[in-house]
Amino acid sequence: MADQAQSTATLRLTVGTLRIVHPITVPSGPVAASEVVPALQGLVNAVVAEAERGQTISCRKGCGACCRQLVPVSRSEGERLVQTIAALPAERRERLQARFAAAESRIEAAGLGDRQGRSDRELSAAYFALGLPCPFLEDESCSIHPERPLVCREYLVTSPAALCAGAAQEGVTPVAVPKVSLAARGLQDDKDDWFPLAMLMAWARRRRHTATRRAGPEWVQRFLARLSSASR
Repeated sequence: MADQAQSTATLRLTVGTLRIVHPITVPSGPVAASEVVPALQGLVNAVVAEAERGQTISCRKGCGACCRQLVPVSRSEGERLVQTIAALPAERRERLQARFAAAESRIEAAGLGDRQGRSDRELSAAYFALGLPCPFLEDESCSIHPERPLVCREYLVTSPAALCAGAAQEGVTPVAVPKVSLAARGLQDDKDDWFPLAMLMAWARRRRHTATRRAGPEWVQRFLARLSSASR
């Protein structure tokens, strides 16, 4: 990637009620979708920054209640996260893999390993009831914060952080952030367009390893087309 040609463009978007002007840089040539995830992270960050403008955000390092929610991850993000874990020092990688194995066991024991027959809302409520910390959570903070999933970036509150731990989420006031992350689902034309972050290693074992390669700008165009369709 270091010596690969890059393409840069300035995106001018209307997302919900927000107007976004954001430069985006991606590889010019054919790459796997995971290679444009950093550009998508930057775009989501820009949308979130505009949405939270003028508000006082309660979220702080050390308040990890939201890290016990079900975090939906797209295939492209999953591939990026697998690469992130593979690049870690061996000892840290082994600790993470052990946490993922423990999380997978608890999810399977609770009967939540299969999404069939459950609405996303039902699945999310049952998952949160487990109180299962994200395997990346350390000292109540995200240990991969720069690489955290897109949807994690979109969840912010203005209410007291302590309320987020409540089972019914009573009194929690989220910031109204357009769910740009949804456009990453199915980006590679997969039917199974997302999975819970805590099942990352289980997903990695069964995923197909032949990734479609497209020019970086083409991946962005596909993402924007999906974003446009989702907002109609």
